[in-house]
Amino acid sequence: HGSVSQFCNPLSGQCNCKERVKGLLCDTCMDNFYGLDVTGCKACECDAAGSISGTVCDARTGQCACKPNIGGRRCDECLDGYHRVQKGHSFLCLPCNCEKAGTVNGSLLCDKTTGQCPCKAGVTGLRCSQCMQQTYNLSM
Repeated sequence: HGSVSQFCNPLSGQCNCKERVKGLLCDTCMDNFYGLDVTGCKACECDAAGSISGTVCDARTGQCACKPNIGGRRCDECLDGYHRVQKGHSFLCLPCNCEKAGTVNGSLLCDKTTGQCPCKAGVTGLRCSQCMQQTYNLSM
């Protein structure tokens, strides 16, 4: 799939590769490209803020090397149990820290954008750790 034609250099055996493809047989994607098929290789487009600097993506799957608590193929989203906090041109993924006793079904997962945990009726707060007015005794 990676060569321009079925012919190669008769002396070296080097095939004439499509753009973004390398190797003697044009069977490998260049760094930062993945998924060799009939159309060639696709750009990985790793998120600079979420991926580890100086790494390349997996040439087969396109999975970028993510910083801690960050996931997604491009390293552009937080893992479950974490929420995104923007820091200038970068971002961090901080733990949800949901109060298990105050969340629906004891969930420890929060909204990945806002950090809001899913609170039971009568419970409030980002972490579902406070009783609403006129209520008391937050417990399991």
